[in-house]
Amino acid sequence: MENLLKTRSKLLKAIRDFFESEGFIEVETPILVPYENPDSNVSNVKVTFHDLTGKEYEWFLHTSPEFFMKRIVWHGVPRIYQIIKVFRDGEVTKFHNVEFTMVEWYRANSDYRQGMKETFEILRCCASVLGKDEISFQGRKVFLDKFLSFSVKDAFKEFAKIENVLDKDEVKAKARENDYETAFFKLLVDKVEPALREFNYPVFLYDYPKSFSAMAKLKDSFSERFELYVAGVELANGYTELVDFESYKRKFLEKGEKAVDKGFLDLLKQRPLPDCEGVALGFDRLVMLFLDKSIDEVITFSISKLLDEQD
Repeated sequence: MENLLKTRSKLLKAIRDFFESEGFIEVETPILVPYENPDSNVSNVKVTFHDLTGKEYEWFLHTSPEFFMKRIVWHGVPRIYQIIKVFRDGEVTKFHNVEFTMVEWYRANSDYRQGMKETFEILRCCASVLGKDEISFQGRKVFLDKFLSFSVKDAFKEFAKIENVLDKDEVKAKARENDYETAFFKLLVDKVEPALREFNYPVFLYDYPKSFSAMAKLKDSFSERFELYVAGVELANGYTELVDFESYKRKFLEKGEKAVDKGFLDLLKQRPLPDCEGVALGFDRLVMLFLDKSIDEVITFSISKLLDEQD
């Protein structure tokens, strides 16, 4: 355990040192929030509490500090980051834990390409503080002297033999699925991600179809969004962020009223969010990659371990 704790401590310091050198401010935002995540593929852990009168409230443990951090950017703080515990219901696998540590940052007057560079530099800084120049994970070496990148369009063409990833009929036929989203992610998991695992360098997958844009700015039929893979492990997710009231309102309402962040929308009614990039990086997965261990082995008291205690 001591080696694990020392490694986590060194990596946390390296990340903080990187952001300090770049002029970022470390911030804090609420963990207990009244709004659920607007992403239909992400579920919050629900929490019930009472005020002094006994009135009951059902709120949520946040899945990301995203929207409260965006409020801070809106208020004129251009470079911020946070290292914080987040919670996602139903996520207990060899790569997931319901409670995990996220590194999230926002830089105004920037875009997702800057986010890719920052993410790669953080990876290199973390390796350096551990005295490494490569990652060895599950028998595969990943060198850190450069990174590779593929657009989603090119990756699906090369690795899934899809001529046009926007052609829903072609994607559904290839995956033998009736739903485009199901078909897309089936090909991503079965064809694209295994191919990315074979590269001995970190790989960025970028420009996702607008159907999977999340909170990213659109560019024609694609979104300015990226994900970083290291040895086949998805490590980070970043965007050029949406900035306008109507886009956020529409995204929130797609999930339902409980996902509508009223405070954030009130700000956006006054003026848009400054142009900015935002990135979220899974810290526990970072530790997992550097130590070549499972998620259970790098989280001191994981959900799986605590569940075992109940048997």
